[in-house]
Amino acid sequence: MEFNITNSLKELNKDYNEENSSEIIEALLYNPTELTDEDHDLIDQLGDKFLRIAAQIFVEDLAYDFNTLVNYWEAFIGQLTEDQSKKLLNFAIDQTDVDFVEDFIIGYRKFYTNPKESITFFNKIDEKEFYEIKFFKARCYEVLEDYEKAIEEYNNYLSSSYFQKDENLEQAAVNKFYIDHTIASLLVKLKDYKKANEYFDKILNKFEFEEYLSNFDESSKDEIKSFLLDYVETLENVGNDVEASNIKNKIVKFF
Repeated sequence: MEFNITNSLKELNKDYNEENSSEIIEALLYNPTELTDEDHDLIDQLGDKFLRIAAQIFVEDLAYDFNTLVNYWEAFIGQLTEDQSKKLLNFAIDQTDVDFVEDFIIGYRKFYTNPKESITFFNKIDEKEFYEIKFFKARCYEVLEDYEKAIEEYNNYLSSSYFQKDENLEQAAVNKFYIDHTIASLLVKLKDYKKANEYFDKILNKFEFEEYLSNFDESSKDEIKSFLLDYVETLENVGNDVEASNIKNKIVKFF
């Protein structure tokens, strides 16, 4: 049976217990679901107990495998309201006595208000042991509009030794596919159109247009449209007006 977050939260409100709460959180982690306003209201009705359980699982996951943040928890926390995410992170800090986890959580919490300060906390974490921190530093630099540094950190992340191992090559390819999108658009912001065009070609020339779009769900529609408009800008600036017109027409058709 397909997981239905709204019905699950309603049932949890009727008969709360920690085991069911944990099961719902796990289901949300591994079955990314776009939360509705009703879902947010149902979480609020559960009070702090639901978010405390989430914080407990979050801390345990980070201490066991830091990579879970990139792959699962960031999407989960990002689906919560701002107040709910702040509560979860505060509860997480209260529940951990592991230094690197605490430094990360504080840095992650500050990302939304002061990404420059986030970097200070992220720099305390050993990048060789926790390569994922490079990804979050890159995001901070991106928000701070230090695009060259952001690109450098994204590439540092993709070059991590973890991704060189045979068993991680598939994950490395997926991560590179999506991060290359970000790097391409950052190069457009820097007006480095020649380099940007190399990234766009690398990403888009593997697919027919419809096949490329099939890699994304409806929630990514605006983001992908923006990416393709960056591609049009790049094509125009490298003198490929014919392909720029072709992509414009496809954007109109599909978006």
